Amino acid sequence: MGAVNVGLREQFIRDGYVLFKGVLEPELVEGLRVWSDQILGLQEKAHFEQNRTTGSMVLIDWAMAYRYNVLAELVAHPQAVAALAALGFAEPKFGHGRIISKPPQSPPLFWHEDGRFWDDPVSYTWQPIQCFLMYYLTDTDARNGCLRVIPGSHRKRHPLHDQAAPMHTDELRTYANPEDAAFQRAEGEVDVPVRAGDLVIGYGRLFHAAHANLSDERRTVLTMWYYPHFVGLPERTQATIFSLEGRNGETGTNPANEVQARMEPLRIVYEGDAEPIAQRWTPGPALK
Repeated sequence: MGAVNVGLREQFIRDGYVLFKGVLEPELVEGLRVWSDQILGLQEKAHFEQNRTTGSMVLIDWAMAYRYNVLAELVAHPQAVAALAALGFAEPKFGHGRIISKPPQSPPLFWHEDGRFWDDPVSYTWQPIQCFLMYYLTDTDARNGCLRVIPGSHRKRHPLHDQAAPMHTDELRTYANPEDAAFQRAEGEVDVPVRAGDLVIGYGRLFHAAHANLSDERRTVLTMWYYPHFVGLPERTQATIFSLEGRNGETGTNPANEVQARMEPLRIVYEGDAEPIAQRWTPGPALK
């Protein structure tokens, strides 16, 4: 494990996200772009109609990573593991991911936070249970749908906590009501423009959204969900995560495949008998 970058760690805990520039090699970015375009081409028209605001929501699981070496390379990328280590997370575990691709001239993504562990006391501390690692495959700014975040909203209550829908509803996904508060400007928001190959790491419970894609090109992000310090979490939290994600990693690795073998330390394993905690998608009064 490399040395912890104290400044970045403090920024991450304070703001809820941090940007690492130039993490992926251009060749890998191009490979992922070609691969994701192929996968998107296999989706039914209804998939895109049901996900107008995200563009797509194609599941990336362990089986898919084992099937495609370019994806396995991303999951276990040394610079991504090093970025997590710089934030103080030495033994991250991978859960799943999504191909989220906004087509040309598509609407904004609604404000939301992906915390689903609000019945777990850990969610009210600095400790992240779950983090997103976002890789944009094209240079991205406000014109073509860059990320928007509300710094600090992972630890402090924001008006959106009482206004936004607790989950990704059909109405939000299909952009049924553009006047919904989830699509408006929000207090304290900032844009996070990136270059292709950059990495944004953020708390799952951080409020985030994306601008509309007003360009004539597809804008794809691979959002990969990790548990950055699984081994340091309470046993009931580990049991909860394993109950949700453990089966995703049951596919057997080909020991002759070096890329797949690098994924093994990222597998979620829990062998205890603690009772999982029920999922809850909205914070309680403990979030001030």
